[in-house]
Amino acid sequence: MKERYLKRLKELLLEYNIKDDEISDILDDYGEMIDDALNKNLSEEKIIKMIGSPEQVIKNLSEEFVEGEEYIYIHRGGHSKATNRNNKITALMPFISLVVFMILGLGFNLWHPGWLVFLSIPMVAIVVNLFDKNSMNGWIALSPFVALIIFLVLGFWLNLWNPAWLIFIIVPIIAIFSSVKTMRFISFLTAISPFVAIIIFVLVWYYAKMWNPIWLIFMIIPMIGVLHESKLWKVIIFELGFVISIGAYLYIGYMYNEWGYGLFAFLLPVGISLIFSEDSFFVINKNNRLEWILTLALMIIYISLGIIFASTWAYLWMIFLLVPILAIVRHSPKEHHLIACLPFVTTIIFFSLGYFFGWWAFSWLAFVSIPVVAIIKNA
Repeated sequence: MKERYLKRLKELLLEYNIKDDEISDILDDYGEMIDDALNKNLSEEKIIKMIGSPEQVIKNLSEEFVEGEEYIYIHRGGHSKATNRNNKITALMPFISLVVFMILGLGFNLWHPGWLVFLSIPMVAIVVNLFDKNSMNGWIALSPFVALIIFLVLGFWLNLWNPAWLIFIIVPIIAIFSSVKTMRFISFLTAISPFVAIIIFVLVWYYAKMWNPIWLIFMIIPMIGVLHESKLWKVIIFELGFVISIGAYLYIGYMYNEWGYGLFAFLLPVGISLIFSEDSFFVINKNNRLEWILTLALMIIYISLGIIFASTWAYLWMIFLLVPILAIVRHSPKEHHLIACLPFVTTIIFFSLGYFFGWWAFSWLAFVSIPVVAIIKNA
């Protein structure tokens, strides 16, 4: 089934003016989707319904392109006058930015923050090339630059490097909202919940200096996630497990001031997940055994060091990022390892430099390595 599907998809893709490496990426992505579905013993009919037929895939990929002289279109033989005009505007922006920068610097001694004018180069390229075809894609591409400008303004003028870095969360949030029409409401809540939790946690931690027990806000992520379970009785059991563990943690903490020991209460929802979940993520098998071993080992290390050295709670959480890194290395194609792992590595670098050295004003530059490496690797 997989070979037949990918063969048909490749035939359709070859009818369009797409680079060979992009075709390979698309085929790899859909090949992985089919493999995952087959591993879950889904029927061919369900797989097609889930990922769409090759014809539907092509339709979805080409929806943002309108055939005609005024728009870029990907079918072979297509051409666009608008493309040439947009390319000219994009090509002129470096020179325009340089002139504006020199005027601000020489005329008004505004070298800083005048250098921000150079951000107009990629921003204009995004506006002229994306917004005409798909405004949401334009906003997604533009959001990192908007976030960067806001971050620098808050940092340099108000010295709010921390928690102003939270503005970068707008990037994935906009991406999630771009897909909201095709998502179930529960899926939308699940996707957005980590970012809501991070914002609440950081703001309370920064302004109220209270990270415990406010970190419990992160429990909304799995509590919303289990709502995907189709069987109501399982949802009730899962949610009760979370509620009981949270209650036990708070009781032990406030009554006996033993917050570290209270963490053992969360073994309850872990045990419930292992017993009742049918999802391969929760059930231990040969494919995820190493991830589970690492997770349990890290939990023991985190709790033990937290009990012994109270200060470690605030930063030792970063060791849990090793779990997704291990999963990526073990289960994704080798050529994707570097780019897929970079967000986790840069998060560790960013937080470590900011927390231990107070370099919030510069540590965000670690995230710049993600698009830079992606561009170099795919160039």
